[in-house]
Amino acid sequence: MNATYFFCFAALVVASCDLAGPDYIETREVTVGPTLARCYGVGLQSCMVVDGGLFYDGIEDFDYEPGYDYRLRIGKYDPWEGNEPPQDAGRYAYRLIEQLEKTSAPSTPATLSLAPARVTCVRSDDFCLVVDGELYDDLITSFEYEAGDHYVLNANRYRDGRFVLSEVASRTRAAGAEEEITIDRHRVECDDGHPGYCKVVNGAPFRGEIVGFQPGHDYDYRVRVERFDMFPEGMTGAPHVPAYGYRWLETLERTAGG
Repeated sequence: MNATYFFCFAALVVASCDLAGPDYIETREVTVGPTLARCYGVGLQSCMVVDGGLFYDGIEDFDYEPGYDYRLRIGKYDPWEGNEPPQDAGRYAYRLIEQLEKTSAPSTPATLSLAPARVTCVRSDDFCLVVDGELYDDLITSFEYEAGDHYVLNANRYRDGRFVLSEVASRTRAAGAEEEITIDRHRVECDDGHPGYCKVVNGAPFRGEIVGFQPGHDYDYRVRVERFDMFPEGMTGAPHVPAYGYRWLETLERTAGG
């Protein structure tokens, strides 16, 4: 048996070994949290939480499973070998050298009610989920949200306040009466005591999304929509969360701005 091969084979009991592995710029130990977090790179994405902060890169050879705390030894290297990286690519990459610990993270069970439409966030120019009547400016790990439906989720809540989905307990289509609305091409301050810019629906700021509607820039619209309640009977939301939402059905008129 080749001596180099034998050394690497033996090393597998305590560390990963790559015969053609990169030259590491540095190696270090890190912790990885039990949930993923909403973050922004080129666009909206999900990030691991490494050493308590958002980690925008992946870790090669690391099989992440939500709900666990990890302690890892990782190596940092230059995948471009000194050349300029492609646009929007990271300068460095990371690879797992050794998984030192994997332990089940403490959590508490939670039942979450999700509204069928998202609402303009107050901390970013994006849409937030509405969870139990409040804006939730993060993601729920392992859950794929589709606007237009009421959800009840069984989840686990972790020490960072984020959730990991256990199961979708129920999912029902939001339904209501049809009506026509106008949508202005401009956005304005939401004027509800919280930061954010809102679309203008029927002449007034509206913080909610219109499910299925993809407007073009610099156009005013008249559209046919289905208006639905955002919350089950007996439940109310925060003052800056609309009590109703809209599902786009048909564009009746589109007028270019002057």
